[in-house]
Amino acid sequence: MSLFIARVYVWQDTRDSSNRISASEATTGRLFILNTNRITDVKELSTLVITRSSFYYSDNPASRREGLSYIECNLSAAQVVAQFDVVPASNAVTLPICPYNSPYKGNPCFPLRTPVDTTIGLWSIAYVTRYNPDPNNYVWVAYYKGSFKRMEVLVSLDVDMYPTLTSTTTEEQR
Repeated sequence: MSLFIARVYVWQDTRDSSNRISASEATTGRLFILNTNRITDVKELSTLVITRSSFYYSDNPASRREGLSYIECNLSAAQVVAQFDVVPASNAVTLPICPYNSPYKGNPCFPLRTPVDTTIGLWSIAYVTRYNPDPNNYVWVAYYKGSFKRMEVLVSLDVDMYPTLTSTTTEEQR
């Protein structure tokens, strides 16, 4: 089990056919950190011109009621499968979570809220993606408390911190 970065071009939910990738991002894709413990059925979609693969992804593998989402990303099937063998430096990560999922007290004219350091298990993280109003300083982290309590929290990390969350050795995390 490990976290890895992928540029996702298609993320289609089977339960309602909605796509988490907007039409404006369909050609450029959107960066996500995904968890290998939620992936199944990896297939190669690469051609001579592009490298791509597809797989099914479960936000909550503990739920038998939730359908799998279909994802197409910029990694080859071999690269995705290789992520299954990566061993993380730790099974937990401490994230600076913004109270009330807002970095500001009221509106941007007020001072910033102090993030609360919270430690969560890597196995519980569903995905990490950018925060649209300020993608350089904040990301959304979706994870599960227990089996069914879904948490989507705003975390005070910039996009440059993505590799830190996916590091495989303690040295890389410093």
